Amino acid sequence: MSYLLASSFFSVLKKLDREKALKTGKAIGNLFWNLGYRKDVILKNLDIAFPEKDKNWKLQTGKASLQNIGKVLAEFPKIPEYKKSDQLSQIYQIVEGKEYLQEKGAKILTSAHIGNWELGGACIASETEKLISLAYRMKNKKLNDLITSIRQEAGIKIIFHDQPLKDFIKAIREGKTISFLVDQNALRHRGVFVDFFGLPASTVTFPAKLAVKFKLPIYFAYGVYDKNNKLNIFIKKIDFSPSGNEEEDIRNLTALYTKEVEKAAQQYPDQYFWVHKRWKTRPEGEPENIY
Repeated sequence: MSYLLASSFFSVLKKLDREKALKTGKAIGNLFWNLGYRKDVILKNLDIAFPEKDKNWKLQTGKASLQNIGKVLAEFPKIPEYKKSDQLSQIYQIVEGKEYLQEKGAKILTSAHIGNWELGGACIASETEKLISLAYRMKNKKLNDLITSIRQEAGIKIIFHDQPLKDFIKAIREGKTISFLVDQNALRHRGVFVDFFGLPASTVTFPAKLAVKFKLPIYFAYGVYDKNNKLNIFIKKIDFSPSGNEEEDIRNLTALYTKEVEKAAQQYPDQYFWVHKRWKTRPEGEPENIY
């Protein structure tokens, strides 16, 4: 059922021009908001991140966040056609850090669910043929194959989280850029707790582990919509000096890229993914009922 719904939905969206697709996406976001989709989670997250803001601001920001998710959904199936028709080059610009994509050698690219992360990945892939993105395999094989095919047609090679470590090492030896979304709650055995908006958040360490072990440069990149729906992409190098203590270095590097996520979410709160239970996993001794 999930596959049939997604496939039918994507077929309709692919027939729309970009302006109509984005309007449709915004309308979908409005519908989600009016139906109360995860409104309690959104408002709880905004309470944590912006305690100084009033309720009206949080309601407006929460609604805008869902509208943004709707736009991401609406554009996603259209990305391969953007690429084939060269429309892609007209709907984005790299505002900062384009030179980092031209540097030789393997690198780690961290990112977050802000703006349009799917379109942003395709835009970066159009600038470098060496982009590989980590993805989590879906239980529904048909749906997983559909999503993966769209990403690959957009120029992104996918490597799944359950593939063996040797596949990542091979990519590093081939000088690839491996990208990770690093802003989702991690199970306790997969992450470390670092500060995120003043509260410890369990955060994935795998990007940090690869960067530390293989002495790779690491960056933070994201793309956000401007008022004309052009995607502005920012790429920043994360300055990090290893201490020689591997465990400490991994924790510190994880904290650094999490801080970059926080800065981006502070600057563009209306385009951040507040529907996610980011603080769900709690440190030992804390009650697991934050939501």
